[in-house]
Amino acid sequence: MGGPGVPAPSPVRIRLVVPDGLGYTSGGTVYNTRLAEALSALDVDLEVVAVPGAWPVGSAEDRHRLAAALVPGSGGAHVLVDGLLALGAPDEVAPAAAAVRDRGGSLGILVHLLLADAAGLSREEAERLADLERRALAAADVAMVPSDFSGRRLAERYGMVPRVVRPGVVGAPPAAGSLAGGGAPHVLCLAALLPGKGQLRLVRSLAALRDRPWTLTLAGYDAADPAYARAVRDAAADLGIAERVLVPGELRGDALEAEWSGTDLTVLASHPETYGLAVVESLARGVPAIVAAGTGAVEALGLSLEGGLGTAGAAVAPPGDADADADPLTRELAGWLDGASVQARWRAAALAARPLLPGWESTGRAVLRALSPASAGS
Repeated sequence: MGGPGVPAPSPVRIRLVVPDGLGYTSGGTVYNTRLAEALSALDVDLEVVAVPGAWPVGSAEDRHRLAAALVPGSGGAHVLVDGLLALGAPDEVAPAAAAVRDRGGSLGILVHLLLADAAGLSREEAERLADLERRALAAADVAMVPSDFSGRRLAERYGMVPRVVRPGVVGAPPAAGSLAGGGAPHVLCLAALLPGKGQLRLVRSLAALRDRPWTLTLAGYDAADPAYARAVRDAAADLGIAERVLVPGELRGDALEAEWSGTDLTVLASHPETYGLAVVESLARGVPAIVAAGTGAVEALGLSLEGGLGTAGAAVAPPGDADADADPLTRELAGWLDGASVQARWRAAALAARPLLPGWESTGRAVLRALSPASAGS
């Protein structure tokens, strides 16, 4: 603050440009929302601009709207744009970044996921998207990623060093779980039903363990890829476990909190995964997790080590060509379902880590340091 007769410094001005109209909640949309709240709490002069379109890449009209959104109407403002918008639009990002710099600001791209890493792409499409995002990233002043894992991946692919801006988490009461009340162990997968998220793998693994008691909820938006969502439901029916597998679509508010309350274990078997907000949200409720090895979700699960009682869960290797019985995920689930000591150890590690998880204020300060080092403070 300024002293007597000295005006207080002007707040940092940031325009946050995000996609509009996705129709469902993703890790990226949660990150954007929480980041906006954190920046506002830090007295940032924040303007959030939502741009509709068929992202990534979008139509010519979509990219025209994006170009207009990327340049604030007055000087001195920084711009932070979601990579879902920016990475496929280098011809719009480059002139906008130059204009923002000319006005005393900087332009950053928040890379939740590299476009070329999306599941199901042909080689040609992946190469086309990689060329677009390479050019977009080269034009920006700074790229921000949610984890060291995603930072290494971006550096290896494009030869640039991004800033790591880890997500925080909102505190939550510990989940009671179903085991504590004598019920069947309850597993939750909190992710949109998309091929890269691994729900089919999880259903097949649990079907191989049908002789044990368990229930499963696959909670996530189920209209982005209707064919995959149908395949997940059909697999549960064909494997004879449909009555034990709930696929309710996306849960929000009280319905999601009720689901968390009865959860004993979270599974996030997705490839690729840059971080895995659902894993940190699980730890915030004292719920352990199984994640896919070789992804950013391992880094999220690693936060449980801060509690001093070991890792609150495990990371499993890809399934390879083996059947469900030999899948590493099946073996890890069997060890948890059959082992009361494993359940107790993982649960204790998650509960110990709960109070030590980072909040979103640290995320907001990291963004400020990346966009405006002179104004970020300590």
